[in-house]
Amino acid sequence: MLSSFKILMFLLILFFVSGCASTAAFVERKNYFPWENDVGYSQVVKHGNILYISGIPSEKATFDEQVDDIYTQIKKILADYDVGTEAIVKEVIFTTDIEALKTAIPARKVHFNGKYPAASWVEVKRLWSKSNLLEVEVIVALP
Repeated sequence: MLSSFKILMFLLILFFVSGCASTAAFVERKNYFPWENDVGYSQVVKHGNILYISGIPSEKATFDEQVDDIYTQIKKILADYDVGTEAIVKEVIFTTDIEALKTAIPARKVHFNGKYPAASWVEVKRLWSKSNLLEVEVIVALP
């Protein structure tokens, strides 16, 4: 009985240690912009079948142009993983003007083909650059 207990404990410890050690091996980081290392972040982090895309801003002139530019960038990243916007499960938008974001809802919706993610929209005082009107980060479920 005691040896069975020892074997069970050994297997549990082995399972726990191997599970903890292997988690780090499944984290993949990918940079898309040259400033990411300077600032200290990764644009994309993949862990298992979950993709975390850091906030993406735009330097376009108008709110609608920034919305279109940001979602175009997101779709390019998603294409690298062979998925579309239907795989986005969570979206967070930070904006300096929540009323402008409400007005831009149609410009945002065209990028989702009717399959919308859970979303949070937050008005903030300022983003990284004064010209940034919004920044979008998403979480994606990969197949």
